[in-house]
Amino acid sequence: MEEKNFDIHDEKIDDSIQVETIENKEGWFSDDFEKHFKSAKCKHPLAVYKPKPKRLKNFFRCPVVVAIISSIVTVCLCLGVFSFVYRPALAPGSVLPQPGDALRAQGYSNEIIQIATGASDGTFSIPDIYAIASPAVVTILCKSQSAGYIQSQLSSGSGIILREDGYIVTNNHVVEGASSITVNTIAGQSFDAELIGTDERTDIAVLKVESDKPLPFAELGDSSTLRVGELALAIGNPLREELAGTLTVGYISAINRSMEIDGKQMTMIQTDAAINPGNSGGALLNTRGQVIGINTAKSTGYDIEGLGFAIPINEAKPIIESIITHGYVTGRVVIGITGITVTEAIAAANDLPVGVYVDGILDGSAADKAGLKKGDVIIACDGQKTTTIDAVNKIRDTHSVGDKMVVQINRGGKIMNVTLTLQEEKPTSKAPSQPTQQYTPSPIPFSWFGW
Repeated sequence: MEEKNFDIHDEKIDDSIQVETIENKEGWFSDDFEKHFKSAKCKHPLAVYKPKPKRLKNFFRCPVVVAIISSIVTVCLCLGVFSFVYRPALAPGSVLPQPGDALRAQGYSNEIIQIATGASDGTFSIPDIYAIASPAVVTILCKSQSAGYIQSQLSSGSGIILREDGYIVTNNHVVEGASSITVNTIAGQSFDAELIGTDERTDIAVLKVESDKPLPFAELGDSSTLRVGELALAIGNPLREELAGTLTVGYISAINRSMEIDGKQMTMIQTDAAINPGNSGGALLNTRGQVIGINTAKSTGYDIEGLGFAIPINEAKPIIESIITHGYVTGRVVIGITGITVTEAIAAANDLPVGVYVDGILDGSAADKAGLKKGDVIIACDGQKTTTIDAVNKIRDTHSVGDKMVVQINRGGKIMNVTLTLQEEKPTSKAPSQPTQQYTPSPIPFSWFGW
């Protein structure tokens, strides 16, 4: 085969672009041209092929870029580890676990959690309800110290574990006056408990125990959805510690019962599930295994049966949250007096007007700063006639901390108006949460007791 000769020369196009052209002297076709072009020898090889610089590779070799990428990767790894191991404290207003947390912590399946939280239809059998809820119900033993420094049993009751870190709710009357409190679980654990705070008005107290391991806690329900006739289950410690973990079953007999118990007006759930001394502070449950009430009291008598009462959990939640967060119930106003209701009979016998007799005043309180004195008789508040302590408290509770409240008093036969600047009730206050009232026989034909 003869060697073909061709010349390469530069040709100017548009006076600005240099291109390489090939002079074809013998009329070759393009395919032949390409084949022989590959075997041609060029005087300037770089003019045929010049590799492009690998800019991306050089970019990642830049020290600044390497430092930035390393920093980003390090930060992402740290945040990932932190988010996995860190469990933030519950913020105020949400210090109680959310629906499903209790069962999730105990390792129950998503199917059971959905039933328990109402995300899917269905309820549990009574044995399943007991298995779910009973580990969170505890026995509370209280002791008082006598004058002779001898520990004596004061009371026993029940409680409900609210969080895995050991917060427990019970009734105030269970722990009232106790010098030491012991909490025993159904699993056989025993703890010394710290009293975090109490609320006499709602008969609620919160305790705290320290445990090396997370404790099983209760699933809280919604008492506003209750209907009369629904199944209700009570778990607690009736009579004595040996009967701890007792389950009784009944129905919701009534809701929103307004009851006066131990001088306090309370809204209660009524149930015929058996509640006995020692059940106070225990759990009232629905068929999803959720706590819908805190068992508090029952009526007693030789001819009375099946009248038990529980604090609705929706009313208890904000009280519990405030006690856990602040140690007391915030936002409540207090006048700072103790008083006695002056009935018509007492008024006639003592030459006093009908109203509320001021029996004592707390130093530094709103009443003290406003100039109220012992012996004054409150006859009206904010222009409304008040003949009982409950009437005074009802008007007081419509106000907020810092509000002005005008109190009309009778002082030695002289009518006066006194303006109070209401203060917040705090546990350090020596004044009672509300004016005390002389005992008057209950108009109800049977007695109410709380255990």
